Amino acid sequence: MEYTVFTNLRVTGDLQLEGTAVIPSATKTSAGAVKMAAKVAEAAGSSPTAAEFKALLDALKAAGIMSAT
Repeated sequence: MEYTVFTNLRVTGDLQLEGTAVIPSATKTSAGAVKMAAKVAEAAGSSPTAAEFKALLDALKAAGIMSAT
């Protein structure tokens, strides 16, 4: 995959691009694209239950925000 790197790029008019942009997925060591995590219900009380905490972790993992391993 080939990338074009721009340093100190300034756009002063309409910017038109052609082609397809591919953003790599995020990994434990590299920044990248992630999906929006699924909505997780607010904790019912002041101390989240284990099930509520697990639901949050599962949503973050499914979105690629947190590593599953």
